[in-house]
Amino acid sequence: MSELTIPEIVPYFLAILGLLLLWEMHSIQVSAGRIKSVDIWSRSGIRLFLHATPDDTETCPSCKDANGTAFLPAMAAKKNFSPLATPCTNPGGCRCIQVGLYGSWPQALRLQAKLQHQGTKTKLSGKELDELIEGSRAQKAGGISDQIQIAFLKALRAEGTDLNLASQQYRLVIEKAKSDRELPYVVPAYLRLTALFERSGQKDQALKVVDQFLAAYSGKPTGPHSPTEDQLALQSLRKSRLSASI
Repeated sequence: MSELTIPEIVPYFLAILGLLLLWEMHSIQVSAGRIKSVDIWSRSGIRLFLHATPDDTETCPSCKDANGTAFLPAMAAKKNFSPLATPCTNPGGCRCIQVGLYGSWPQALRLQAKLQHQGTKTKLSGKELDELIEGSRAQKAGGISDQIQIAFLKALRAEGTDLNLASQQYRLVIEKAKSDRELPYVVPAYLRLTALFERSGQKDQALKVVDQFLAAYSGKPTGPHSPTEDQLALQSLRKSRLSASI
C-alpha cells in the first residue's frame, strides 16, 4: 500500500485558515457585544483619550470648544458619546481626531485619576494641554510609548503658530509610526501636512507629500489604517490642482 504524501504547503494553508476563522469569530463577538470596544482599547494599552483638532482659523466653534477634552475609554464606549456639545459646522467636514494615550507620566496619571473620580469628561485649557504634552518629554521613559501620539498632538497645536514645528512633527508620525496604536495617525498626518503646505503657499512641498501619499496607498490592498476612497479622491484632486498651479 503506497504511503499518503501530504504536500508541504498544506500545514501553512491550515494555519492561515485557522487565523481567518479566529478573526471571523472575534468579529462576530464584537458585533454581538460580547467583546466591548473598551476591552479592545485596554488590550492595546489605551488608558486615556484626548479630543483634538487643528489649532487654526478654519476650526469651527464647536470643534474649537471641544479641543483638549479628555475622557476615559469607558466613557468613549458609551452609546452616542461625543465630545462635541453641538455638531461640527466646518464646510469641509470635521477634522477632529481622538488621540489614545497610554499616559504613564505624572501629568497624565493625575488626569486619569481625576477622570476616574469624576466619572465624566473634562476640558483642558490650552495651557493644561501644553503642560500635559511637555510632561511626556520630561519623563522620557513614561512618554516613549506615546511618542507618535504626542508628536501628532504637538503638530495640531503648532499649526496656527509654527509651520516648521508642525510639519516636522507630522513627518515624524509618517516616518516612524509602526505599531497598531500608532498607525491610525499616519493618514491624518498626511492630510494635515498637505493642507498645511498648500495653505501656506508651499505648493511644491505640498505636491511632494501628495505624491508620497498616493505612492504609499493608491492601488494597494485596503486595511484598517488605509485611507478611505474619499480621502484618496481628495488627494488626487489636490495633486491635479497643485500640478496646474506650479
